[in-house]
Formats: sequence, structure tokens, C-alpha cells
Amino acid sequence: MSEPKEFQSKSVDEAIEEACSFFSCIRDELEITILAGGSSGIFGLVGAKKARIKAQPRVRLSELETMIRAVTERITAAIVDNPRVEVEHQSDLIKATIKTSDDMDRLLGREGQVLGAVEYVVNRIVARRWPSAVRVMLDADGFRERQDQELSALAVTLAEKAKSTQSPQSTKPLPSYQRRIVHVALQAVTDIQTKSKGDGPLKRVLIIPKAPPSQDEAPKSESPPQQDS
Repeated sequence: MSEPKEFQSKSVDEAIEEACSFFSCIRDELEITILAGGSSGIFGLVGAKKARIKAQPRVRLSELETMIRAVTERITAAIVDNPRVEVEHQSDLIKATIKTSDDMDRLLGREGQVLGAVEYVVNRIVARRWPSAVRVMLDADGFRERQDQELSALAVTLAEKAKSTQSPQSTKPLPSYQRRIVHVALQAVTDIQTKSKGDGPLKRVLIIPKAPPSQDEAPKSESPPQQDS
């Protein structure tokens, strides 16, 4: 299995061509990450920067998806009948959606506890078998989407409480992708700021009201211009 390799050239397209030549494959068979777009600088001389990419054959991703699908189906087969797993990539994680004609409540459990436990086991197995870091998120019956919507609504409620009481509010410990949902939900809310706090993979999001400006910091009104006598 090929590891991701970095390539540099005058442009992104030329860097991709070098990657294709190195791996002996066409562009569509590569998983490409653009690290820097590059620039020609002034008159093509001063300040020129090379384009940088990372590339690897997609076959690795296909192998990873196959492994995640097999592991998830094997574990969930003990809970529901004939589970089928669809795998898709989402930014920094891989989402595996479980489908079955059986009762989904058994797979979800109370507040998603069973699904969360299965997700933990799947991630531990994948971490042992795969050489690089991978984050797998399991979903079933649209649970994660509903959970994300509820989390966004809770974040807004906590922000309003933080502003009205002028005291920090906190979520429960959350994984990184859920903390990001809170940050994104509140990025347009004025008078508050958010930051993660804690150790390990689960951290809380603190929602902190911004202190109102003091009178000394308030902008002073300009005195009217004096008229010539």
C-alpha cells in the first residue's frame, strides 16, 4: 500500500502530472490534497512559490472502505438482521451509514448509546489494522443528522443564556466533529466567544459572554469643527 507523497511544481496541474507519473496512474485514480496553490511572484521572478500537493492512489481508500464496511457489518449483525453499510468520506472523517429492515431502536439504543458503543469498537479495530489515523462515524436512520440539529439548537440556547446571565455556559464532553458543530452554529452570534476545554478526545465547549466595553473604552464623539472667525 502506497503512503501519501508530496509533490512540488510550478503549478498544481504540473504537480499532479508528476504524481501521476510517479504512481503510474491517471488523475482520476489519485486522491489529491492541495497544500499550496503556488504563485508566479512579481514578473515571474521575485517571490515565486511552488505549488505543493499530496497524492496517493485511491486503491488505499477503497481498501479502507472495504475494511470499515466488513468490520461494521460483522459487529452489527449481532444486533440487527442483515445490516448493510454504506461508506462515504466527509472532510476529516469517514461516515458509515447502517441500513437494515430490522428494528432500528435496538441498534440506536437510548439516546444513541448502543450506536455510540459500536462506533467506539469499530474505531478501535480500524486503528489497530490501519497504519494512519482514521476517524469513523456511524449513523443509522438519520440519527446523526437529528443529533446535529439538536446540538446546534442547544448551542444557540446556551449562547442566549450566557449573554443574559453574563456567565459562561458549557456543553457536555463532545467528540471533535460535534464540537465543530457548536463552534459553527455560534460563529455568527455576537457578544460571545467559544473555546474547547479538557483533555483527551472528548472536550467541552465553553460559551463565554464578551464583556461590554467600559466607558473609558467607548468611542468618544468628535467635537464639531470650529468655524473660522
